[in-house]
Amino acid sequence: MTQNVIIYIFILLVSAAVSHVFGQAVDPNKPVLVRGEVTAVSSDSATLDANGKSVKAQFSEKTEYKKLPADLNLKAATASSLADIKVGDKLIVSCLIQADGGCNAIRSYQMSTAELSAKEAKEAAEWKTRGIYGKVESIDAVRLTITIKVSGLMSSQSVVMSFKPKAEFLHYANDSVQFADAKPSNFLEIEVGDMVKAVGDRGADNTTFAAEKVLIGSFRTIAGTIKSVDAGKNEVVISDFATGKDVTISTAKVTTFKRFPAEDAERLAGMQAAMRGGMAGQNGGTPPAGGRPQGGRENAGGRPGGQQGWQRPGGAGPRGGVDEMLDRFPTITTADLKPGESIAVSSTKPSATGNVTAFKLLAGVEPFLRLAQTDSGQGRRERGLDGSFTIPGLDGSGF
Repeated sequence: MTQNVIIYIFILLVSAAVSHVFGQAVDPNKPVLVRGEVTAVSSDSATLDANGKSVKAQFSEKTEYKKLPADLNLKAATASSLADIKVGDKLIVSCLIQADGGCNAIRSYQMSTAELSAKEAKEAAEWKTRGIYGKVESIDAVRLTITIKVSGLMSSQSVVMSFKPKAEFLHYANDSVQFADAKPSNFLEIEVGDMVKAVGDRGADNTTFAAEKVLIGSFRTIAGTIKSVDAGKNEVVISDFATGKDVTISTAKVTTFKRFPAEDAERLAGMQAAMRGGMAGQNGGTPPAGGRPQGGRENAGGRPGGQQGWQRPGGAGPRGGVDEMLDRFPTITTADLKPGESIAVSSTKPSATGNVTAFKLLAGVEPFLRLAQTDSGQGRRERGLDGSFTIPGLDGSGF
């Protein structure tokens, strides 16, 4: 964890140095750091794309070359050479800035794109096979554990998460869900309502989880009816389902932009109603009509609801988890949204103006909102998205 903090601070300083270099005059006798992607290599130089600015790093016989491993461990950097630098690699160069904007390189740190990609693929597989995600329901500051709700298509399960002695914590930035923008964090920064994604080991009964890597996101889930759409600005104004107030949503950073097919939305909402009705029936109520969920709180593999599959009535149709379901749905854009239809989004916390930046947006969610509004025949708006229903794929999936 300490090494990760060092890396983060190092990259932060590099980013600040780049802004400084191109934002104002610099001392030509004082080395600065320039970071970028290699766009061209010659026998004595490399051209970098540094935050949109083309910079030519000029090498000499005095330049020191280092290669960083895929984990960016500075202590494990090895000796390298100009011949090892390839187009597409990342470079961090300590250099003296020239009058024409170029730089005389003193030291060069190379990060191989191929190695970084291989590392990312390996980590992605690990997050998938040993990962878990859910919303924080409670925090035990004495035992240093949290309880998260792992949501699936039709059901959810509470899981108590503990943390291994050297567990690594990262927190997403307030305006981004890009991993590269995440910052070092710790247990004390976790709050009830946060989304948590972790890699670690599941308990035998799937009700506990020992985490070794943790990603925290302080997100908000809202839904409502579209009042206006500005595709040019990537903005949508909705009437918030829970409060009735207007909310401006930026869609510029949406990473999951999907529309529920009408038939699937109606069926899944019906299955939710059937499940709720079945639970009420156990207490003397009468279950409403609708589809039937497949299985209980766990699937055949014994994994929590977040990994549960689903099936159309009669055994026909696709099976899979939440993310697999969303992958099959049509991808849309802001221009495809129309006033009068309903959407639901996972977003950052509101800005000072009350606006939010969405990272996941689902359209075609009217059946789920009708189900919430008519819950128990009360037509209660105030239940919001934290009530007894969920929109599959919106909460706790794939952030």
